Amino acid sequence: MGILYNRWKEVPVESWRWKNFSPGEPFLACRHCGEFYLEEASMDRLQLARDEFGRPMSINSGHRCPIYNARIGGAPLSRHKLIAFDINIVGYDPLEMLEALQRGGFTTFGFYDTFIHTDIRPNRRWFGNKNAKEKWTKLLTGT
Repeated sequence: MGILYNRWKEVPVESWRWKNFSPGEPFLACRHCGEFYLEEASMDRLQLARDEFGRPMSINSGHRCPIYNARIGGAPLSRHKLIAFDINIVGYDPLEMLEALQRGGFTTFGFYDTFIHTDIRPNRRWFGNKNAKEKWTKLLTGT
């Protein structure tokens, strides 16, 4: 369970404990309105994954308000309407990123051409499109 803030600037500084991230960081908060959903379990896992990865992670999308989610064609029940993370893999070893996310405690993954989606739902996996499925299947199976 989390707390919804109308603006990321409303998040109390003294309660923020994730050293490599800030609520206003592009793009943990909604790009449309700045709304931010703070879910400690998700942020704890993200910080642990960042610690495991050992270098910066670029978040493409975190929280989305319902208006922005609809505007960009997000799924009606998208986990981004709470908080999920689309993490850029361009310029990184995708398997190394995946392994860091797994060591951080994430078990749900959406595999796309340029990013990995992750959130705290248990054990879901999917591919964003045919190209992503081919790419990731080769990476995951080593063929």
